[in-house]
Formats: sequence, structure tokens, C-alpha cells
Amino acid sequence: PGSQSLQLDSPAQIVKDGDLIELVHGSTQRLLNSHNVAAPVTKTAQEVSGFINNSFPGHQTWQVDILGEDVGTAWRASRHEVKLIHHQTGSVLALSGKRLPSWGYHQMEVIAALKVTITSDAGLVWRASEHQSAVANVTDPNSPRN
Repeated sequence: PGSQSLQLDSPAQIVKDGDLIELVHGSTQRLLNSHNVAAPVTKTAQEVSGFINNSFPGHQTWQVDILGEDVGTAWRASRHEVKLIHHQTGSVLALSGKRLPSWGYHQMEVIAALKVTITSDAGLVWRASEHQSAVANVTDPNSPRN
């Protein structure tokens, strides 16, 4: 956090099952966090948001749970599915299956689901990938925007 570049300053570290990590949004540098506040739509779950700074360190730590692997197994993004467990509260990062209102551009609601309310893995399993996009050149006659 704190860097304006998406380039790594040091060699990448291997993340393993059971590790505690922080998730940083690449372009905004906000840290993914949760705390004991109700989610905006699913009131029985905790909200998930992004903080600008590192002012709540306990709220932005997640434990990696690689499905079907032993503790210490290296996370291979191309083949492993994971659950991300909020270290402070024990809740699990999930999609609620509900859409946010207009202020959230009707995107899917991401929540921290309390373990006691989980009845299946639907919406709880994540796969890492890298995604980069570029703005289309609007002066290009072949651009999809023209």
C-alpha cells in the first residue's frame, strides 16, 4: 500500500494455505476490510469495503483457505479455488447473490458471511486472476465505441 505503481518493488512472496494476507485494490490502493457492521442489503452479514489507509489493521487481514489442500500448500492461482476468512471476525468473503441499489451501480453485493449462517459453498469460493483493461481509442474507426 502507498505505491502508485502496479509494479512490485520486491520479489513476489508465495502465499500458502493458512497464510494471513491483505488484499489491495491495484489502482486505488484501498485495503479490503470488514467489521461488525451490517452489509447494505444483506443485514445478517457484515459489510465489506475498502479503506484508503492502514488505520484499522485488524479489520483488513484475511486468512487463505485453499480448498482441498493441507496447511502450507502454495496457492497456485491457475488451479486453486480459495475461501478468504476475515481474521478478526471469522466471517467468509462471499457474494450474497443480491444486487446493490443504484448508488452501487447495481453491482453484486460482496459481504463477509458469518460462518454460522453458511449452508453451502455457493458464492464463497474465489479464484485469483489478473485483469487489465485499457480505454478504447475513440478516434480509431475500428473501435467498438464508434
